[in-house]
Amino acid sequence: MTFSFDTTYKELDSELYSRVTPKSIAHPEIVVRNDELCADLGLDTAKLDAEMLAGQDRLEEPIAQAYAGHQYGSFTVLGDGRAMILGEHVHDGSRYDIQLKGSGRTPYSGRGDGNATVSSMLREYLYSYAMRNLNIKTSRSLAVVETDDAVNRRRTEPGAVLVRVMNSHIRYGTFQYVAARASDELQRFTDYVIDRHYPQLHEKDRTYVEFFDVVMQSAIEMVVDWLRVGFVHGVMNTDNMSIDGETFDYGPCAFMNYYDEETVFSSIDKHGRYAFGNQRPVLRWNLERFAEALQPLCTQSALTYGELEAKLDEFEDRFDAQYYAMMQKKLGIGSDGEEEFVDEFLEWLRKTNADYTNTFLELEAPKTFDDPVFATAEFEQLRDKLAAVGLNEGLC
Repeated sequence: MTFSFDTTYKELDSELYSRVTPKSIAHPEIVVRNDELCADLGLDTAKLDAEMLAGQDRLEEPIAQAYAGHQYGSFTVLGDGRAMILGEHVHDGSRYDIQLKGSGRTPYSGRGDGNATVSSMLREYLYSYAMRNLNIKTSRSLAVVETDDAVNRRRTEPGAVLVRVMNSHIRYGTFQYVAARASDELQRFTDYVIDRHYPQLHEKDRTYVEFFDVVMQSAIEMVVDWLRVGFVHGVMNTDNMSIDGETFDYGPCAFMNYYDEETVFSSIDKHGRYAFGNQRPVLRWNLERFAEALQPLCTQSALTYGELEAKLDEFEDRFDAQYYAMMQKKLGIGSDGEEEFVDEFLEWLRKTNADYTNTFLELEAPKTFDDPVFATAEFEQLRDKLAAVGLNEGLC
């Protein structure tokens, strides 16, 4: 089959989105298509031609979402400036946003041209594919379709459209946008999001508190997974924080090689706000902004802001628990309670700036790499201590 759309987002207040039309593309060509994802979505690849994937053959009217966000700490009203949702595809009881990125201008484009380059869209395709195979919750890329455009960035490149798939594109910034409008829409919108992502919470006594709790937990799990593989997202603005912990918007991101908590890959992040080592405190800051967006619910329901603050107070302990459990597993430690060794290991990484990924491979299989840092007595002592605290068969 082709897409089976049932777009419930259109049932919300019309100020939350704009109805849009993808740009016209005379000769779209598929560069790459993810047939594994096609199968997961129950799609017939024979019917997914370039015209369908580029939004030229439409099953319903697409929408661009409005949202706000704190970008590098400053609040601004935003929206999908070069993206639009073709529809919500329903398969086997699950719902997925099918979004086009680079599909033309929208009412939220500002001075942007609405286009994307084939290199940047292929980059997102590859990153999302890699992250999924690293067992990290992520958006997925269905296809990259080359367009007729010549897109001017640092140089002129062919244009492309990315077909992105997510559980939804609702983000912390969407809540900020709704809350800033000072209307009665926030409670209705929050109920919609709970219905869509966390319907089991309606059985809880403190539904909105539990909602904040699961959003925080999913975000902690996401960022801990980033730290596990040395991933630097690069643009942890509140508009890039998914409400259900999906990593998305692969812009100035990369995997860190040599361990340095100040590592950044964004040319505009001059002060390292979103550096590798700052992703944890930035997550806490973003969650505080999300809690503030939910604050109007305190006057519309039995929720109190103090309950949200109490959940925020749990952040550090919960992040620590998740992080240390991850690091002990990554180091192959078969039992809990080895936080002191993890701290010693991290201090060694900070001091030596050793290659993050290669270090774990070298711990498991000595002399894999001809790197002087792995030939030191201090590294051998670390490995001996690791064996003493219960090294399992292998590291991960």
